[in-house]
Amino acid sequence: MKARELLAVCFVLFGALLVWPLLAIPNRPVLVAGIPALVLYLFAVWAGLLGVLAWAARRTREEDGT
Repeated sequence: MKARELLAVCFVLFGALLVWPLLAIPNRPVLVAGIPALVLYLFAVWAGLLGVLAWAARRTREEDGT
């Protein structure tokens, strides 16, 4: 998969994770280890996005040979 296609898939995937129906699931008055579930969900999505983008950048760098 080319880098441009991978980034388009990431944009759609992580955009879908941040729409209202999915945000309503963790939006409950529940604490997980003292952290509200919605905050934990948003942090996990953000960390996942950074991880996937770092992996994609490393992959494209290795394909270019630099």
